[in-house]
Amino acid sequence: MLARYQPAQWANHINVDGSRHAVPIEKILERAMEHLPVLIADTIDEVAAWS
Repeated sequence: MLARYQPAQWANHINVDGSRHAVPIEKILERAMEHLPVLIADTIDEVAAWS
């Protein structure tokens, strides 16, 4: 939501040279990119099994 509705503030947070939040945010986003596809696929499989 921050990136969408307050892009300037988001840009400040992900600025590696100026924000202490940038590296933790980057790590969280990397983990999300690894784990979310699996969670989404599992959810689709689970919902498909209901029918």
